[in-house]
Amino acid sequence: MLQGLLGLFYLSAVSQLVSLTGTQAKCPLKLNPSSVVVEYDSSVSVDCSTDVTHDGIGWEVNVRSVPMTKAKLITWRVSNLRQWDIWAECFIIYNRKQCSTLLPVTVYKTPDSVSINRVDRPMIEGSQYELQCDIVNVAPVKNLIVKWFKGETKVKTETFTDTMKTPVNKTSKLQITAVRSDNGAQYRCEAELKLGADGPKPPPKVTSDSLNITVYSICALLQLNPSSVVVEYDSSVSVDCSTDVTHDGMGWEATGSVPMTGDKLVTWRVSNLRRWDIRPQCYMNYNRTQCTHLLPVTVYKTPDNVSINTVDRPMIEGSQYQLQCDIVNVAPVKNLIVKWFKGETEVKSETFNNTMKTPVNETSTLEITANRSDNGTQYRCEAELNLGAKGPQPPPKMTSKSIQITVQYL
Repeated sequence: MLQGLLGLFYLSAVSQLVSLTGTQAKCPLKLNPSSVVVEYDSSVSVDCSTDVTHDGIGWEVNVRSVPMTKAKLITWRVSNLRQWDIWAECFIIYNRKQCSTLLPVTVYKTPDSVSINRVDRPMIEGSQYELQCDIVNVAPVKNLIVKWFKGETKVKTETFTDTMKTPVNKTSKLQITAVRSDNGAQYRCEAELKLGADGPKPPPKVTSDSLNITVYSICALLQLNPSSVVVEYDSSVSVDCSTDVTHDGMGWEATGSVPMTGDKLVTWRVSNLRRWDIRPQCYMNYNRTQCTHLLPVTVYKTPDNVSINTVDRPMIEGSQYQLQCDIVNVAPVKNLIVKWFKGETEVKSETFNNTMKTPVNETSTLEITANRSDNGTQYRCEAELNLGAKGPQPPPKMTSKSIQITVQYL
């Protein structure tokens, strides 16, 4: 409206007015500052001055124009600038001619938020993934620079060519290949508004929270339940193998193998396990790679018999003798513990380093010196299979019959 009135005034009062179209140097106007960068909803103030005698000077602006005056300095001022596309021009009429100088105005807004979208599936070693940085409500986007950091190292910088002056949402993406050494690495993105020499120093920036990534081997995607088994020979066993990811097939290789399936859970089951050395493994095909997960299996058998061989000659006070405990047909012998008791007191414990998995016979000996106070004492031995936390509780054990010794003395 104001521009229209000014136009009518100029046509009626200065009918011979010639408009100058030359450069700013030919127009006797000086702007201070010569350009402005202002944050949305902030104040702005620019002086327009001249050294020449003139017939009028003023501001034509699409936000709060300033009427023409005879003064040599006129100020355009806004307390809360709330328009994105500003057109501001100072004009002057002198020597029956008019010229004007345009004020470059950049209105900016820092982002409301900057965040990284989390990857919605496990990161598997060797696979490619895309991280996305979301920048919300920023302007002008042509001045936006998005920087990606891995730890403290900058790995990518992205700029934008959009000419929109109003706030927009923007995304930046980073392609990564998961490697084992990246397990625990932190990624973050940073949105910076680089507004030139007239902009704030340092340039305003907003940084996302760090994204901590976990890189899995393919086999880490397979879960066994239970993770290991202890089973008595000729007994039943059942173990589930499962995954949370979409795969190209999974199954079991073992006695009682399970054919490959597209399901996410597959069960290995044997009704009567009759193999001592068994190595079941669950496998899965994923992303053109096969992973296998070995199931630790301990097959055990309690002894058929535990007995003490008696001394075949009289025990004479002061002489040494050897008692022998025979354990028949036991497995695995590395889990065997033989304990000797004198009355109710444990006097010896023996273990074995034999790695045989099939049943074997073992012996344990106890050296004693005959003493008259031992006359009538009872000895026994006990064979225990200590199979760990996954084994039966309490551990299975078998005890020999007690032998009573007679010591002869003078």
